[in-house]
Amino acid sequence: MLNTLFLFLFTSLTLTLFPGPDILLVISTSVQRGWRSGFELSLGLTSGILIHTLVLVLGVGSLLAIYPQVIRLIELMGAAYLIYLGVMSWRVKSTDSMSTNKKITQNLFVTGLIMNISNPKVSLFFLSFFPVFLFHDSWSYAVQFLILGVLFFIQAVFVFFSCSLFFHRLGQKIQVSKSFDHWDKVQAVLFFVIALVLIYP
Repeated sequence: MLNTLFLFLFTSLTLTLFPGPDILLVISTSVQRGWRSGFELSLGLTSGILIHTLVLVLGVGSLLAIYPQVIRLIELMGAAYLIYLGVMSWRVKSTDSMSTNKKITQNLFVTGLIMNISNPKVSLFFLSFFPVFLFHDSWSYAVQFLILGVLFFIQAVFVFFSCSLFFHRLGQKIQVSKSFDHWDKVQAVLFFVIALVLIYP
């Protein structure tokens, strides 16, 4: 039982650490706006994991596999929101960047949450990933899936928070945020990339 859970945690950590647009957005947010903003975005992203886990536990993941058009609709809605954020970030001018950044910063948790739940394929991934790590013969699948989902959430929060703190301090040390004036453009590109991933999976 414990060996299976430790193997699950190790595999989950490996998957979370794999470079992707989500973690790059957390890094750029932490460098530009501080670790608290990066952590707020991270909480939104990782909270989506709990929702995907509940989808799996309630059996909705199987329904998503049967009705792919629902997946497509959710993906397109999420992509539209991210494109909107990308356009907002790209159009920021130096004179109004502070007010625009403040507006976007206030929605970091929501942004992260939408980024995660707008990719229903995560639920389908969990549907194929979690059964490999079932660890108890007598417990129900739902209970075991829930425990695995919570463990995945905990390690993801740890990884994302560590990245936020590390890159915030790194940015302070080398004064990246002061020497580079185009973080809004960088984040806009990341929003566009994530949107494209949803549109063209």
